[in-house]
Amino acid sequence: MRNARGAPWMLRLALAGVAALMLAACAAGDLAGSGGSGKSLPEPDSVKASSNYSQTEYRIAASDVLDVNVYQFDKLSRVVQVDGNGTISLPLIGAVRAAGRTTPELEADIARRLGARYLQNPQVSVFVKESVGRQITVDGAVKKPGVYVLKGRTTLVQAVALGEGLNDVGDSSSVTLTRTVNGQRVSAVYDIGRIHAGGGDDPQVYGGDAIFVGESAARHGLQVLKSTVPAAVGVGTRAIP
Repeated sequence: MRNARGAPWMLRLALAGVAALMLAACAAGDLAGSGGSGKSLPEPDSVKASSNYSQTEYRIAASDVLDVNVYQFDKLSRVVQVDGNGTISLPLIGAVRAAGRTTPELEADIARRLGARYLQNPQVSVFVKESVGRQITVDGAVKKPGVYVLKGRTTLVQAVALGEGLNDVGDSSSVTLTRTVNGQRVSAVYDIGRIHAGGGDDPQVYGGDAIFVGESAARHGLQVLKSTVPAAVGVGTRAIP
């Protein structure tokens, strides 16, 4: 019977813990206001590097892998990786700036250099085989954290959806977007619940951005309650003769 009487104590203890977590969540909500910082992040360095950037164009980034093909000249064609300085090295012409350019711009530059001294009207094509510059990180309280490749224009809400949405303890009012601006990592907090409801703009994300979804104290408390209460009741039940 001692164990049977102990079950309510465990239940009350679990409920007290959940109540404390919920009160903390409410207090945090009061401090956060709408759940977002209200700050809008500027475009990242990778975008500002080109004055004629277009949202529909992809700008080659460091570590991207490129397939450079010179028509009818196999010895001049190769797969290369953009180095940390943003350049690639090619036969005959040496180092060529690649980062910050679109593939048509890079094709034109390579063709111009080859045509100036070595070939007559060279035809050059450049294909991005691995686009590291399009990758974003989605982490925290989402169902499937990971590194994802952007395909076209992508917003914050769409980026969270790449991680299959919030998990059981995810807090829609605590979604942090971090990126590199002027050589420094800067962050802003967004409430994607309000965005879903039409209460705020859905910011665009860019390659290199990192998204972190925080945990909800109230939801975490409910998960604790679900796992604790059955155990507490079970202890008392087994003790009854």
